[in-house]
Amino acid sequence: MADVRFDSEPYVVYTELEKRVSSDLLAGIDDALDLLEEDPGDARVRRRSFRDGLWGIPVRDRIDDWLIVWEFHDTMPDAVVIRYLGTDPFA
Repeated sequence: MADVRFDSEPYVVYTELEKRVSSDLLAGIDDALDLLEEDPGDARVRRRSFRDGLWGIPVRDRIDDWLIVWEFHDTMPDAVVIRYLGTDPFA
């Protein structure tokens, strides 16, 4: 199990999504975050590899393609940090 933490910008994006009455996108993001929390080594949360230990999880809903970019926390071995949450610039 990993503790999932957010940088400030992705946290603001996430809280804005939570304010929506019904969001398939938020449900997909929550599912991805649950998988990440359960096992950061799982291939499903490492679908994209970036430099310097960053990993990407694509999340799709009916309208948009989004991306969660995360990495292991520098000083907390049982934590991961969400560095980016937003539209997928590679889609």
